[in-house]
Amino acid sequence: MAITAAELIPSQPPQPIPLPPHLDPAILATRVDVINGGSSGLIHLLPSNHIRKNIYPEHLDERCMDNIELESRIYQRLPKNHPRLLEMIRYSRDEGLVLEYMPQGDLGAYLRGEEPMTRLPERGAVEITPEQRLQWACDAAEGLQLLHENGVLHCDVRTANFLLDDNLRLKIIDFEGSSLDGCEPSSLEIARCFLPRDPREPSTAATELFALGSTIYEIMTGKEPYLELGDDEVTALFTEKKFPPVDELPCGDVIMKCWLSKVHSAKEVREFIEETLHDFKAKD
Repeated sequence: MAITAAELIPSQPPQPIPLPPHLDPAILATRVDVINGGSSGLIHLLPSNHIRKNIYPEHLDERCMDNIELESRIYQRLPKNHPRLLEMIRYSRDEGLVLEYMPQGDLGAYLRGEEPMTRLPERGAVEITPEQRLQWACDAAEGLQLLHENGVLHCDVRTANFLLDDNLRLKIIDFEGSSLDGCEPSSLEIARCFLPRDPREPSTAATELFALGSTIYEIMTGKEPYLELGDDEVTALFTEKKFPPVDELPCGDVIMKCWLSKVHSAKEVREFIEETLHDFKAKD
């Protein structure tokens, strides 16, 4: 039997296709002050000239919120007013984490002569003295030492996670994926900072010091180890304990000791570089 017109389901007007989140005007309106972003959230520059770190408003992920809360707990644990650390201004679950602002940007971008992801004008390539490189290596080791002495494993040590202050000294940052008192981290080192192992194995002082060695190598040369190779090739070489030559680099021996797990603490690395820096200054 034929279906009558009365029995037909009324047709629905076509529905507008929703905009993807990154184009939604309501979402865009929340990002006019955003200067950076990562896997867990966004970095906002506040009128107070502090930065606010919070989750993406369109992705209310409890894990990301927990990671930012963990970072606030780490800042509470660490020494206050230390030159190698940002100052934590405040934290709440709703607002996020409010921190001191470093407009000079991160060390990796500075080494490459790139514009930092901030509102400074483009600066182009910069001249970096050997003494400055040694001071940065010392600062990086000191920052990691602070974490380790307070029950924190960073789990992603690299030049992008050190900011420059107005005097071009370093501050270690980005603890949202770190391990506090042995808790499971959510971060893992990038390939050129990764001590070859099963990725499920927890980070240790040795894995952190390996990453510190690669960080110091980049500080001294301006480029990551084996920059011209793919990640799998780098991992294969590291597994065979084949590393870029460091004999001609300042503190090249401590870089190699980090890679070969022949140093036992970031404090040991810092003290060695401090001695090298002192000798370098004495020759001038």
